[in-house]
Amino acid sequence: MIKRLFLLLALLLIALPASAAGLRLGVLPAADSLVLNVAHDEGLFEAEGLDVDLIPFQSALELGAAMRAGELDGHFGDIINVLMQNESGSPQAIVATTSHSSPQGRCFGLLVSPRSNARTLADLKGSDVAMSSATIIDFLLGRLLEQEGVPPDFLNRQDIRQIPVRLQMLLSGQIECALLPEPLVSVMEARGARTILDDRKLDTPLAVIAFRRTVLDTPDGPETVARFRRALVRAAECINADPAAYREIMKKLRLLPKDADGTYEMVRFDMKNTPAGLPSSDDIKAFAEWMKAQGILKGNPAYEDVVFP
Repeated sequence: MIKRLFLLLALLLIALPASAAGLRLGVLPAADSLVLNVAHDEGLFEAEGLDVDLIPFQSALELGAAMRAGELDGHFGDIINVLMQNESGSPQAIVATTSHSSPQGRCFGLLVSPRSNARTLADLKGSDVAMSSATIIDFLLGRLLEQEGVPPDFLNRQDIRQIPVRLQMLLSGQIECALLPEPLVSVMEARGARTILDDRKLDTPLAVIAFRRTVLDTPDGPETVARFRRALVRAAECINADPAAYREIMKKLRLLPKDADGTYEMVRFDMKNTPAGLPSSDDIKAFAEWMKAQGILKGNPAYEDVVFP
C-alpha cells in the first residue's frame, strides 16, 4: 500500500510543472507588449511554472540602465537595444519576437502634418522629418526610403527625442512629417494628419524579448525559454481569437490612447514571425551593419550570441 502511495506521488510530481522560475522583465508601453500582459494576467505564465514579474519603464534609456545594473532578467525592446547592451557588457539573447512588419497590419507610419499640402512621398522631397536618431525609428526610416527607391537624404532628419514635442510640432505644422509607431499613427490620423507610407512591406522584426545570459546559460535555461514561448503563443492566440475583447485591456494599460479608440486596428499576431518566431541571421546582420555605419556599434556580433535558438 505504501509503495503504491509513493508511486502515485511520484507520478503526480512528474505530471506537475517544475517549480516556478522567477523572471523580472522590463516592459515599455508599446501596443504589442499586450501579449506579455495577457500571458501574465490570465495566468498563462503561471500555468507553465513561471513566476514572471513585469516591470514598467517609460523609456528605453531607463530600461537599458536597469539591465546593465543587473536589476532585470530580461526586457521587451528592439534589436538595436539588444546589440548595444551586449556590446556594453550586459550579455543577453533574443528569445521571442513580439512584432514584425506584415501586410496584415501597420506598425509604423510616415505622417504629414494636417497643415501640409503633400499627398505623396514625392511631394515631401527635401522636407524636414521628425525622428529620433540611432533608434528603431531612424533605422526604419532608412528602410522605408530605400523601399521606395529614394536616397537616404531624401528627407532632412530632425532629431526630436521627446515624443509629445514631436506630435505637437507635427500637428501645428512646425514640422512637415514624422515617422511614428502605432497607436500614435491612429491618434494623429484622428487629428487630421495623413499617412503617406507605412511598414507593411518591410518584412522586418520590430520588437523582441531578450533574456540575460545568466538566465539562459543555466541547466534550466532552455526549458525556461520553451515554457515562456508557449505562454506567449497561447496569449497571442487568445488575442487573435477575440481582438475586441482586449481593446478595453489595452486602454486600462494605457497602451491605447482615447483619441485612437475609434480608428486603431487592434494588434494581431501572425503566429509565423510572432510571438515565438526569431530574427534571422540576415535580420541581425542588417541591424548590425546599419548601427556600425551610424557609429553606435563597433564589433561584428555573432548570430548565436544574439539569438537564443
